[in-house]
Amino acid sequence: MDQGFRTLVHFFIFMKNSKILLASILCVLLGTLLFAQTKASPKITVWPEKVLHHGHVTLKGTGFSPKSNVLSHLKRPGGREFPVLTMYTNDKGEIEHDIDTVVMEPGEHEVWVEDPKTNTTSNIAKFEVTMYSKDLEK
Repeated sequence: MDQGFRTLVHFFIFMKNSKILLASILCVLLGTLLFAQTKASPKITVWPEKVLHHGHVTLKGTGFSPKSNVLSHLKRPGGREFPVLTMYTNDKGEIEHDIDTVVMEPGEHEVWVEDPKTNTTSNIAKFEVTMYSKDLEK
C-alpha cells in the first residue's frame, strides 16, 4: 500500500469518532457550495448576421447588472474600433440596441459588451455588412 494512502487511512481512523471530522466535512461542503455559485457571463446576440449596407442589425443582451451602465464595443473589419457606446440596462439586466450600418464598410464586424459593475464581458457576436443583395441568399 502507498505510504501516503496509509497515512490518510490512519488519519481518518483516528478522527472517525471525533466531532472535528464532522466539522471539517461541513466546512468543505459549505465552502464548495458558496464558491460554486458563480454568475453566468453576459450573453449577446445580433440579428441578422448578414445585412445590406444601409441596413439595421439588432443587438440584444442578457445577464448584465440590472439598471446599470454597460459599455458596447464595435470593431470594424480592419480591426479598428468605433468609439465605445455606453448603454443602460433595464431592471432585468437586459439591453437592446439598433445598429445602423450606414457608416460601416463591407465585411465582418464584431461586437461585445462589458459590464463594469461585475467586471465581466459578454461573448463576441459577429455580423457581416455587404453591398450586394445576392450575398444575402447564401
